[in-house]
Amino acid sequence: MRYEDIVEYVERLVGQGDELQAWVHEKPAELKEYGVISIDPARGRFLELLARMIAPDRVLEIGSGTGYSALWFMKGNGQKGTLDAIEFNPQVVGVLAAVVKKAGLDGRINVHEGPTLELLRKMKGTFDLVFIDADKDEYPDYLEQALRLTKPGSTILADNMLWGGATVRGDKRREGVRCIMEYTKRIFADPRLSSIIVPLGDGLAVSYRVK
Repeated sequence: MRYEDIVEYVERLVGQGDELQAWVHEKPAELKEYGVISIDPARGRFLELLARMIAPDRVLEIGSGTGYSALWFMKGNGQKGTLDAIEFNPQVVGVLAAVVKKAGLDGRINVHEGPTLELLRKMKGTFDLVFIDADKDEYPDYLEQALRLTKPGSTILADNMLWGGATVRGDKRREGVRCIMEYTKRIFADPRLSSIIVPLGDGLAVSYRVK
């Protein structure tokens, strides 16, 4: 059985989410020049389930795009918790802000616009859940900041661990592969983390802070 067939089967079961989520999932097609790509619905449902199980008070999303994954997090979190969304591109931030308003999540989703690492280094406090899905070349730096901004019991997620199969093949010629592989190496070597890569879509790393 092909992996692609399994993915298609799961996505048929999951669907696109609610009407707003389905609409937001299509928005990146209008923003391709800015490198915006949404996660697939199966990964979205996985994020929703994690939010339901963890019930995080504070979520940090590094690379929010048009807000598709944020909507899945907030759906899982019900009426509690906040999400801080970091997005670099001003054009994309405009769409993200409109999505937040349309979803009625003003005050619960806080949008931060600007250079990702610069914003992260200024952030304070701790987050219960961090989702990394931004510039692949900065993944190791994002991990460093995620560890600074979490505590034992927190969860750190990172998307695109397979990077189209390039990390599995060890094809370091593709942009971003070296840093994704370095991120992977670190999460499995760091004694503070218990990690696994879930082969949903392009691969999702799940790391639980044990200390």
